[in-house]
Parts: sequence; structure tokens; C-alpha cells
Amino acid sequence: MKFWVALAMLATPMLHSHCQMPCGIYHDDMVFDQIDQYVETMVKAVTVMADTKLDSTQNGNTFVRWVLNKENMSNETANLITTYFLQQKIKPDEEDTVKRLVSAHKMLNLLMTIKQTADIKYIKAFNDEWEKFKLFFHIEGYECKMEKIKLTEWGQKVEAGKKK
Repeated sequence: MKFWVALAMLATPMLHSHCQMPCGIYHDDMVFDQIDQYVETMVKAVTVMADTKLDSTQNGNTFVRWVLNKENMSNETANLITTYFLQQKIKPDEEDTVKRLVSAHKMLNLLMTIKQTADIKYIKAFNDEWEKFKLFFHIEGYECKMEKIKLTEWGQKVEAGKKK
């Protein structure tokens, strides 16, 4: 039994994919939806915090939980922007790389400010930049280059199989 556990532990690094996120599991729409949900949660947190009167232990507890929620959503959003977009989607040699990087940095800076404040204007500013940022990756009629390559290769394999 110890042998199999040791073997599994040694083999684990070889089983990981070559990038941060396993291919085929994550896609733009899912990440967009997740960040949109995080933004909605941050808005709710700031709204509830503003409306909560700190006149009881229960209200204090509620307030603290929403502060933590806002912090967590900000961290999760920053993590996705970093691991999904900066490390994978923004390529160094693309035409709009600089614009994408500037936008991502602006959002990361706004997320830091959101954590430090309870002002909804920063969440609004983040969301405005986020909506612009999404257009770099998800525009009407956009086709993923990698998906096109994969589909072409798949089609060629199918055709080659038919000829045999």
C-alpha cells in the first residue's frame, strides 16, 4: 500500500497540465459569468454594509461577514484575472497586448481599492473596466483560434480515417 501512495505522489506532478487551468475545463464565458457574480456579490456587500446599523452583536456579526465576503470576492476576482487572463489569455505577441495588460492592471488596482473601501463607486469603476475588458476576448462573431485549429486537425483526422 505504501508503494502505491508513494508512486501516486511521485506521478502527480506529471499528471498536471502544462498551464494553470486544465485545457477544456475553463472557457471565457464561464470565467466571465464567475467574475460577474463576484461583482454582484461585492455590490450587495457594500449595500448591506451601508444599511447595517451596528447597534447589536448580531448586526455587527452581519457587517463583518459582508466585509469578509467583499474581501473574498475581490481576491477571487483578482486571482481569475491573474491566472486566467494574464497567465494564459494575454499573449506577448498579439496586436492588442498592451491594451489588455493596461486594462487588467487597472482592474487589479481597482480590486485593491474595493478591499480598502466601502464605496460602491469603485465597484462601478471596476465593472465598467471589466465590461470593456471582456470585449478583448468575447466579441460578436469571435472564434477562438485554438478551437479552429483543433477542429481543423480533427476534421483532417476524420477525413484520413475515411480514406483508409
